[in-house]
Formats: sequence, C-alpha cells, structure tokens
Amino acid sequence: MKQVYRSIFTLFIFSILSQNLSAQYGTQFENRGFEQWTSRGVNAESEPVHWHSGGTATGDYSGLVSSQIEQSSQTRPGSTGVISIRVFPKDMFFVTANGNLTNGRMNAGSMSPDGSDNYNYTQRSNNVFNTPITTMPDSLSAWVCFRSNSTTDKALFNSVIHGDADYRLLASGGGDPSNMLVATASEAFTRTAGANASLSWKRLSIPYQKNGSCTDVRYILLSVSTNQTPGSGSSEDDLYIDDILLIYNPSLKLEQLSSNHFFTNTVIGIPFTLTGTMSADNLNSSPNRVIAQLSDVNGSFDNPTELGSLTTNTSGTIWATVPDVPESQHYRIRVVSTNYPMIGENIQEVSIEEGNDVEEFVATSKVYPNPFNTEINISADRDVKNITVFDVYGRLVMEQQVSGTQLTIDLCELSAGTYLLKLDYGDSTSVHRIVRLAH
Repeated sequence: MKQVYRSIFTLFIFSILSQNLSAQYGTQFENRGFEQWTSRGVNAESEPVHWHSGGTATGDYSGLVSSQIEQSSQTRPGSTGVISIRVFPKDMFFVTANGNLTNGRMNAGSMSPDGSDNYNYTQRSNNVFNTPITTMPDSLSAWVCFRSNSTTDKALFNSVIHGDADYRLLASGGGDPSNMLVATASEAFTRTAGANASLSWKRLSIPYQKNGSCTDVRYILLSVSTNQTPGSGSSEDDLYIDDILLIYNPSLKLEQLSSNHFFTNTVIGIPFTLTGTMSADNLNSSPNRVIAQLSDVNGSFDNPTELGSLTTNTSGTIWATVPDVPESQHYRIRVVSTNYPMIGENIQEVSIEEGNDVEEFVATSKVYPNPFNTEINISADRDVKNITVFDVYGRLVMEQQVSGTQLTIDLCELSAGTYLLKLDYGDSTSVHRIVRLAH
C-alpha cells in the first residue's frame, strides 16, 4: 500500500507574492516620469529633479542661457502621472538655441552652436548630475510629441553608457573621451504634429549598440534636443517627453523542484526566477502572469494543464495542488510568462502517482503574532511533530523537530520578508504565511 502524507491546505496558489514590484526594472533614470520638480541655479529656475537644462549650466557663456524647459499637464496616452516636460528652443543672437535636456549637466562654452565647448556631460563629483549604472540595458523607450512646421527637421534622443570618466556628448556629435564609450542609443525623428497643433504622441524604442572599446559599465548619460543640428529649427518648435524607461532583456527560469516524484492532491511549490523588464509601465500593457503548466501524460505541452499562476514582475513561488491525472513517469512541468511572453528554462520531468484515499485529519492551528518581530507562537489542537520554513523561492531556510500543541519558536535569524511556515502533525500538515518585520 502506498504511503503518503496528504496535505490538507487546499490550494494556496499564493498569489502572496504577487509582489507588484514594478520597480524591478533594473537601474533607471531618477524621476523618469518628470513628476517631481525643484528650483535650481542662479535664477532659481524650475527643473525636474535630476534633469537639467541651461539653468544649471557651466561654461563661459552659462550666464546667457536659460532652462528651456517647463512643466506640462499634457501627459502621454495611458499615463498614470499628471506631468510631462516641454522642451523648447529660443531665438538668440540670430540663431536658434535648441531646447536641451539632460540627466547630466550642460556646458555652454562657445558662441557657436556646434562649438566643441558646447556639450552635455556626466559630472562625477556631484550626484545631482550623474546616473550610475552597472548593467547594460537592452534599449531605451520614451513617449514623445515633437511639434514643428518643418516636415524634415528632426529632434534627437542621444544616450551613451560609459566608463569612469566625466564623459561629454558634444553638440557637434560624438563623445569624449572616446576610449570610455561602452554603448550608444540614438534616434532622430521628425515631427508628430505641426507647430501649435494638438499633441500627437509616439513611443520611441531605441536599442543600445555596443560600439565602444570600453567594457566598464559605470554611468549612463542622456541628451535630448529639439533639433539634431545645433542652431537649426524654429522657435515655434517644441518637444514633449513623458515616461522614459530603460528596458532590460527579461529571462525566466524554473528553479529545481523539491522532488521529481509527486502524489495527486498534494500541494507542491514551483519556484521560478524572473529578471528583466516585464509589464513595461510605459507600454499600456496588461500585468505579467507567470503560469506553471503540467504536460500531458506523454510530456507534451500541446494542451497543458494550468497548475497555478502569479501576477508578478519578479521571482517567486507558485503553490499548487497536483491534479487527479493518470499515473505516469513522463509528465513535465514548466513555467511561462504572458508579458513579455516566454517559456522558462529548465523544464523538468516528473512522475505522478495516485495518492491513497486515507481519511484526513484537518488540524486547527493558529500562528501569532503575524507579522512578528523575533518569535512566533503556535497553538494547535493536535501535537505538532515538525516545523519547516520556506522562503518565497520555495527554498528551505529552517527545520526543527518539536513536540507539543503550544509552542514558541525563535525566528530571529530570518531576514525581513515573507515566508511559508509548514506544521507537520504526522499524518497531515498545514501551512501558514508569515511575515517578519524589518529589524
């Protein structure tokens, strides 16, 4: 007769961990939606936090330039924010001073629009004017509306990833020092609407190209101009920008299951690792779901059985009940995602055996306080034999043999976060979600 201890907690498909952490997008530009603004510079001109124009410029002619930017309530389609940024040119000394925006710092060092002393640069000595980065993004995306009377003039997005230097993006094109260049993402684009017309938005998606000799990823610098040619364009032009996002290549992997042999109607944890940009928040897309699937009896996923899912952009564990299916040694389990669509690596072959129809004892237990600081109390109506604690990835972090119905367990070694506490009564189990508070 087959021996099996059947779990009695019914499908926790813990969308616990439905940690809607849209923040796990990798390093991003600070204030990338332009919602926060501050006053900086000699004339206390308003600039978005961590974004800059002429009001904070350096250089011999910095006193002649101003912040050619302003807040706008015209946001991109589907935005959850209330502010975008408008960048605009000005007529100055018989030329058009292009509107300029950067996460670095502007230097106005020449009266010639394309002079070598006019550039945007990373200033490492001041954190307000630099953005550190350690991982290469795949692309840069942003929503823009460029209004112009010209059908040929082009606005410009130009970004570089560079090494440990005060790298300069020159107004005339190119960068310096050239041996510190890692990668570039650049796109010039024509108008989306006529000058003074109603706004018409488009989403840019600009890939980074590894075209530099440097491999030391340290900083990211972005320069935006109302015209790709310095001194060109018209003072009637303007450029609206909203919700910039760096995109990182996503990956999905099924982590090792606790066993490759399961019984029907038992609860299993299916841990997965998910990295990169999922459910990009400037794409107006549906939230990403990670779905655990079971193949048919022959290992085919042509018509898979859904075991459970999590709505998440991060790693986690799906808790699911093994369904009543025919016995076989050739089932397979995999995870897939919906947005960005992927089939996870490390598909695993498992065997499934029918569980016994033994009478189950449904234990009543209480765990408190929850959330807890260092200790939890357990009150059960039957003797607890063993306790185990798993992290959100399904990994065992603590196991302890116990005996009793009233227990106090020291969990001070656990880091702050969410865990699963499993109580084993000998012929049944129960599982509790517990949360440790920050120390």
